[in-house]
Amino acid sequence: MALAPLGLHTLCEKPLVTTLKDCLDIHRALKPSALFSVGHVLRYSPHNMLLRRLLLSDRAIGDIVSIEHTEPVGWWHFAHSYVRGNWRREATTAPSLLTKSCHDVDLLLWLLAAPYKSGSAHPFHVPVSVSSTGALTTYRKARKPTAAGNATNCMTCPLADDGCKFSAKKIYLGPELASLETGNRSWPVKIVLPEIEDMPDLAQAKEALATKLGEDYSAATPDREVAARPWFGRCVYESDNDVCDDQFVTLTWDDEPSIEGAPPRFAKQATLHMVATTKKICERYSHIYGTNGEIFADSRTITVEDFSTGQRTVYNPKMELSGHGGGDMGLARQFVLAVQGVKNEGMEVRTAQDEFIGCSLGEAIMSHLVVFAAEEARREGKVVKLGEWWDRVSKGELQSEGHEGIKWENVTGRRS
Repeated sequence: MALAPLGLHTLCEKPLVTTLKDCLDIHRALKPSALFSVGHVLRYSPHNMLLRRLLLSDRAIGDIVSIEHTEPVGWWHFAHSYVRGNWRREATTAPSLLTKSCHDVDLLLWLLAAPYKSGSAHPFHVPVSVSSTGALTTYRKARKPTAAGNATNCMTCPLADDGCKFSAKKIYLGPELASLETGNRSWPVKIVLPEIEDMPDLAQAKEALATKLGEDYSAATPDREVAARPWFGRCVYESDNDVCDDQFVTLTWDDEPSIEGAPPRFAKQATLHMVATTKKICERYSHIYGTNGEIFADSRTITVEDFSTGQRTVYNPKMELSGHGGGDMGLARQFVLAVQGVKNEGMEVRTAQDEFIGCSLGEAIMSHLVVFAAEEARREGKVVKLGEWWDRVSKGELQSEGHEGIKWENVTGRRS
């Protein structure tokens, strides 16, 4: 918000905001005279770019009927970030659907709703409803092993060395997973102790890391102190986490009138499953069903089954093992190219936004709005009609100047 009057080209980490009101305030504050991008990196991986081309340009499976998309967070990754780490409490951060999976929602909208070429006159096919179920299921006291007794910190727990897969001693010190003893001083070890990268002596590093993991709090510790920092040695069954670790979101679309030159806009639906208790760590996979085939994509390969020919085609797009399969580098590259185009080559901002970034501010915000609506659906156990929801929150509850009269189908800035 403070940067908006300066007219700077801006690249923000995701999520863009943690509240609905802030989302709308940013939408109003930013001007079309500057480039803007959000860290929705899934759009920029070679795997997903090929997947989108197969679906929308090549129409490899005909019209899309439905998508089942899974975000497998990983059992110890979730414990690190969303039970012990910075993103564990909704009140101090946001729901896990927003902090972890808003770019999965963005991916689904990119595949199912956005026109194939950004900046084209083809309309955005907006979803009409969202529902969601989910809860904190695994990382809670009811599942604490009896043998752990009253221990609240892994370093003093009877199960520190054997009997608990979530032992912080094993996860961070070793000898398992991506621990210090495996030679790793990067994520997640350096998140616990950033200075460990500058400790060449292993014994010194182990001692410092063990000391950090031994830090704990008690019932007498003020809540503001507990909430203010992560506690990476804390028992996952005794933490103050409250965000969902297993959640389903279902989006639905209605038939919309065909427009000359644009792909047909038929009814369809998409399901997102964000689940913590998986072996895979953020290796997303999707099963996509169409009128003439189906696709299975697992972040590494894309398998297309053609009903008409009976042919199976397997694609192996170039990928990187880290950084969301090349999405991180792809986003950075496209943003730099957009800035270069505007500053050094005389391109119009809108042209560079469409050609290089490929996503408008309105489209980036749409994914956040869907998350906020999904959370209302989950909390209240209902199906949210997105048009009605938008009318209510934009005109009533938020009283947000500058949004009165904007219809849900026009939030992205594209006509429907």
